[in-house]
Amino acid sequence: MGKNKKITVIVLAAGKSERFGQNKILYELDGVPIIIKTLKTIYKLSNVKNVIVVCSKENIGKINVILKNEKIQTNTITILGGITRMESFLNAINYCDINNFSDEIIIVQDAARPNTTLELYQKGIKSLDIYDAVVPGIKPNDTVKIIDNNNIVIKTINRESIMNIQTPQFFDRKVLINNINLHKNLVNLTDDSSIFDDSSTQVKIIKGTHNNLKITNKSDIKFFQQNIKYGIGYDVHKLIPHKFLTLGGIKIDYPFKLDGHSDGDVLIHSIIDSILGACGLGDIGSYFSSEDSSLKDIDSQIMLSKIKEMVYKKGFEILHIDNTIIAQQPRMNNHLNKMEINLSKTLDLNVNNINIKSTTTDHLGIIGSEQAIASQSITTIKN
Repeated sequence: MGKNKKITVIVLAAGKSERFGQNKILYELDGVPIIIKTLKTIYKLSNVKNVIVVCSKENIGKINVILKNEKIQTNTITILGGITRMESFLNAINYCDINNFSDEIIIVQDAARPNTTLELYQKGIKSLDIYDAVVPGIKPNDTVKIIDNNNIVIKTINRESIMNIQTPQFFDRKVLINNINLHKNLVNLTDDSSIFDDSSTQVKIIKGTHNNLKITNKSDIKFFQQNIKYGIGYDVHKLIPHKFLTLGGIKIDYPFKLDGHSDGDVLIHSIIDSILGACGLGDIGSYFSSEDSSLKDIDSQIMLSKIKEMVYKKGFEILHIDNTIIAQQPRMNNHLNKMEINLSKTLDLNVNNINIKSTTTDHLGIIGSEQAIASQSITTIKN
């Protein structure tokens, strides 16, 4: 089955970005380069053995630096592309052949499509169980007309019979190579699946999404800056005698812990509620009931990881989380950075996009008497 086959992903990033005015794949959205946003979804796929990023002479050095800073685990190679899209694509195919990549599936993705969802990738891969070539497409909203050199309308096209094609595109490797070898003139093709035009290979269209926009002009950036939402979370637990305190997923030397059905980590609990609130998906109790005996003493980081995966699959992206720990004791200053680093790993979020502060209540109330600790979080998400 397609989902069990090994995969090579070719990411096309060698364009000149002339209409954008600067190298668009290096442009930062929410503090993250577009190329990294695109790659992070790819790295979540199972069975991806190789990722080939096809670069231009102008951007390959910068892309290598960005990839090095990301500490990426998947085998990722950068190679030089050509003048046209198809030349870049064929360079990647040739690289696979020269280096004896034997992966059964080849996926081609535009680097400038950072909104491609995991579900779309999975749907395309699964469709390869039946078809040898699969591409996402959406029907155009506008009427399409054929014109002559003088901009005079020749004919109006029936919208029901045409599609706007997107990436990622999915191919059985052997069938793809066979069709490349049969084609005499490929360099002017603007779409990878056009290789199969006039061949016996059926190209299956699966439903794409309007959100899977390819960034072309600066005005496209406004689309990615829309649909920003915020959520607030709050949690408080009392302290009981113990060997150590768990907060933000790290252990702190302190003779008390937070009481709770799980490990009582109020910081993570408030983060979970803020994420769910921003996404309009209820609260922590809806997913992790205190009456569920299987969750007794569960590590709250496991809970956070599950929530992260759930909201990601629903099409949400976590942009930033701001937190305040409210505790009289112990003092938090020496632990905040460790918490930020730890939570960034759990959330797969840049550590600069997680902020944790601490304050006291000046000895007022149950927190001020060192009997409890609370946390408040605000999460910014994008749909």
